[in-house]
Amino acid sequence: MDKDEKIMREVQHDMTKLLIKYQSNALVSLAMVLKTAIDCYVAALGEEDTAKILEIAIDSVKSGQHSTFSPEMMKKSLH
Repeated sequence: MDKDEKIMREVQHDMTKLLIKYQSNALVSLAMVLKTAIDCYVAALGEEDTAKILEIAIDSVKSGQHSTFSPEMMKKSLH
């Protein structure tokens, strides 16, 4: 596992712990995670590049790459 993959897995783990902590307000917590991530992308890349990333994310969701039980999702999951 290279350094970038290790960091990504640690971030995923920390975010999962945070969402579990606030599971009684799951949708509110998820909304804040998404908003914060978008804010960070805008700060780092600007609005135009962030919009491009969001378009790619929409296509990824529509193509089924984020289904809970998809092989791709299971491969990337820590669980």
